[in-house]
Amino acid sequence: MPRYFGLDLHKRYVHGYEWQVDQHKGRHFRFPNTEAGWATFVQQLHADDEVALEVTGNAFAVHDLLSPHAGKVLLTNPLELKRLGPGRHTDRKDAERRAKTLALGMMPAVWVPPPAVREVRYLLQYRDRLVRNRRRYRTQAKSVLQRHGLPIPWKVDPRQWLDRDEVNRLPQAERVILLSAIRQLEAVDADLHAVEAEIARQVADQPGVQLLLTITGVGLITAVTIWAYLGDPTRFRTAKQVTRYAGLDASVHQSGEQDHRGRISRNGSKLLRTALVEAAHAVARHDQGPFGEFFHRKQQQIGHHKAVVALARKLLIVAWRMLLTGQPYRAAKPTLVAQKQRRLVEVAQAVTDWDAVAEALWPDSLEDRHRRRRVA
Repeated sequence: MPRYFGLDLHKRYVHGYEWQVDQHKGRHFRFPNTEAGWATFVQQLHADDEVALEVTGNAFAVHDLLSPHAGKVLLTNPLELKRLGPGRHTDRKDAERRAKTLALGMMPAVWVPPPAVREVRYLLQYRDRLVRNRRRYRTQAKSVLQRHGLPIPWKVDPRQWLDRDEVNRLPQAERVILLSAIRQLEAVDADLHAVEAEIARQVADQPGVQLLLTITGVGLITAVTIWAYLGDPTRFRTAKQVTRYAGLDASVHQSGEQDHRGRISRNGSKLLRTALVEAAHAVARHDQGPFGEFFHRKQQQIGHHKAVVALARKLLIVAWRMLLTGQPYRAAKPTLVAQKQRRLVEVAQAVTDWDAVAEALWPDSLEDRHRRRRVA
């Protein structure tokens, strides 16, 4: 008989629960979240055992570690699993609930992307943090200038607006803050270009990304985000499942005679949803084809903001169907598509030599550093 394990991962330890259906008994256990601790746990697994753990920062790495040793390893959606239980949140209860839900065959599992897709996701998430940092440094620089009667338009880069004389006339403290913010802005811009080049290099040969670039208004980062987060398009059976996955479905409260449908649920990946909404804004401004007609029709019916969200939902559904069928966008503009493809190649060729970066950061080996410390 197979055994069912539920794991609750933490920074320093892992709490587990083993459930044996034939004997109708279970046991709690705990081991350190280290390489030696995982090696000890792996040794007790059998080929017919099943393991469930929630999606955390290193869940995919744990999945790859356990998969060769267990019959099935599932990653669970913690929000979905909580809805099946009484709501108590402890290590023991969470691990036990996972093991018993797994034994019943009711585990709400999530899709585990291949390693190549995971790497692109990590790069996209890091790029998003760099974009937010750039926005923060730019706002800091503008706030200094605003305090001294030098307001800058919203979309203007402060580096293009200022000259050296204006900066030198600022008080010393404000001048230091301004120059520090601009220096950080320069560094973030350089890292952002390097990360985008690495993303382009990793997806340059992906047919799905090439396919999505044929959609009007969808650029490189949006196409890569849709491709990376949708993953295998066959795992969605309907368009409603796709929109629910991105959190672009309407929230519903239905009880008795009440049936209220409100704003979008905002479940799922915020990064995917943000990329779609930004692309929808671009399409709404520039597209004269089917997407543009759809937006203007919806704008008259439900207003501008809701029409943008509706257009983002339609963009996602069209992208999913294109990945499913392998057919390009019907209203694609060949000149614009060729321009996007050339841009993809150019960005991918500007990739940074990360080996040289590592060599510059650590010019000597760890043994050399230890040797110098002993001498000192």
